Amino acid sequence: MASLPAPRAAPRVAPRVLSVQSHVVHGYVGNRAAVFPLQLLGFEVDVINSVQFSCHTGYPKLAGQRVSGDELREVVEGLSYNEALDHSFLLTGYIGAVSFLKEVLYLRQKLPETCCYVCDPVLGDNGHLYVPEELVAVYRTDVLQHVAILTPNQFEAELLTEKKITNIQEAVQACNLLHSKGPKVVVLTTLDVPDATKGDNVAMLLSCAGQRKWLLRVPHIGGGPFTGTGDLTAAMILAWTHMMPDELPLALEKAAAVLQGVLRNTVASSSARIIAGKRVSPELRLVESKAAIESPRVLHRCELVEPVSIKGVLFHEIGDAEKLVNCLKNSGLKAATVSEPLMEHLKLWGLEAEASNVLLVTSSLTFLRTASGFKTVTLLQNSLNGGYSNGTNGNGDMCTDASTMAREADFTISCLDSLRRILPMASCSP
Repeated sequence: MASLPAPRAAPRVAPRVLSVQSHVVHGYVGNRAAVFPLQLLGFEVDVINSVQFSCHTGYPKLAGQRVSGDELREVVEGLSYNEALDHSFLLTGYIGAVSFLKEVLYLRQKLPETCCYVCDPVLGDNGHLYVPEELVAVYRTDVLQHVAILTPNQFEAELLTEKKITNIQEAVQACNLLHSKGPKVVVLTTLDVPDATKGDNVAMLLSCAGQRKWLLRVPHIGGGPFTGTGDLTAAMILAWTHMMPDELPLALEKAAAVLQGVLRNTVASSSARIIAGKRVSPELRLVESKAAIESPRVLHRCELVEPVSIKGVLFHEIGDAEKLVNCLKNSGLKAATVSEPLMEHLKLWGLEAEASNVLLVTSSLTFLRTASGFKTVTLLQNSLNGGYSNGTNGNGDMCTDASTMAREADFTISCLDSLRRILPMASCSP
């Protein structure tokens, strides 16, 4: 008798997103910029359109319809009656009327308590409002308290906090003020101040309540201004923070890498047009960027807004660390691979009283818990797509302890190259 085939593992249930944003027939903004990339990354996406326009507002003629608050309520009641409001995420973007925004809050109440609300407060940019001014107050007083992840640009952050941002420190203060209103994670998707951009760069700021702040600089790509980039960025922040919950700087790096890949493909294949006497920038080339969305190549790392003082680095049983050890030594840092004991190296380096200035990199939860006084970095085993795998990490610890290790360590990385976030001189890492 032929043997029965081995049972297949049950397929992973895709996380479900309810995306409430604008819709255009032609082009890629709002839901058109968010849904396809999310689906490529394994998310099931349901869509509610706040408007339906022929093209985005950068075109000479605006034509279409706006959805009213009453019409949204009707849709929500139908979804609720049919038991279809079981989403893992609520993602909101452009909302053009107070009545519609207040119905979004009613929608949030209908969703599971565990649903993560990712809010891109599309209010305006570069000092120009896209929406009626009264919406800003509703976001401040009614919406932010329900938001888990907030993705404003600099101008929107200024509107929500009623504070002008002219440097990185003021941006940090704005993020802290936003945290006090509800969101645990705030990503300033643009930070256009001189000490952040440092020339022709685009800067982003990542802030998680009560934790260190991270700045990311990526090269400016000409050919714009592009429309839909904020919508794409918010969707990718949702996706990658879900896939990288223990390494949020990597989530931002991945999201930015997607955006950079899409923009490079866009300018390589199309350029601005003149339509009815108006310059219209090229539409995002999302379909042609499928590979860049699914497997973004991270070229630029976050850096600490407030750097830490490091005089030495110890790698505890980390494979392929020797090249990096030599690189760090050549840069003037003390570095070594260790098993144990650690104090012998501190004595050799003359740093017995300065353990807090020594970085210890380990992938063992057991060893991590013995490293009192050190600055600690946990190296989480990563899969090919940059996520965390199950199984053991070679030190007897299950990689399902990733969240525990991330909580107990000062920093979390999934590859040695990510040490560049803490040590810029680690650029020659394997």
